[in-house]
Amino acid sequence: MKITAGLSILSAGALVFLFIVTDAFAQARRVTPTAASAVQPAAGKEGVVIRKMEAYGPTAKIKTPEFKTDTSEPQAQARDWARIAVQYETDSEWTDELEFRYTVLVKNTKTSTFVMFPCVVTYIDIPKGKRHTSTVFLRPTTLERYGAVEWAGVKVYLKGEQVAVAQMPDDQRPWTISYKTKEGVLLNRDQTPFAQVAIDNYETIKPK
Repeated sequence: MKITAGLSILSAGALVFLFIVTDAFAQARRVTPTAASAVQPAAGKEGVVIRKMEAYGPTAKIKTPEFKTDTSEPQAQARDWARIAVQYETDSEWTDELEFRYTVLVKNTKTSTFVMFPCVVTYIDIPKGKRHTSTVFLRPTTLERYGAVEWAGVKVYLKGEQVAVAQMPDDQRPWTISYKTKEGVLLNRDQTPFAQVAIDNYETIKPK
């Protein structure tokens, strides 16, 4: 009787232990992320970190800004531009220059043709902070002719050395694939009417 009772107690204890372990494992599975974000924060060297990138979707479309003037010239209806925005932070008290090398891939849905648009933007006199934003744009007519943005990537350089990188979606292949390329189409902020909008939100672009 004592042996039987002891075995029963041991069996019950084993069942309780198994239940606890199984329940703990189930909880761990519930709190573990099942998918990564489309763009992971890109930690760089020298205190430069890319926190967020927006390249397509509703937040990446922006209407042509309207300015009030004393002229009577009629204005056409505002159209959609593509805006690629990168939020980043810097740890140094002052950074003399940061070079952003953008690459944006578009696809024409009618012809299934891909075209790559590169652009280099250099910012100067960048103070320490977590709320810096870099932007580049594609004109409405560019989107109409060549198609919508499929992918965008940026590499950040400090004194000639790559210190941060990000892409959206998080796909490395377009960096190495040879696409048809067109220079001078992807525009920095100063080359667009957005240069006069929220000026103090952005760092100074180095003149070429």
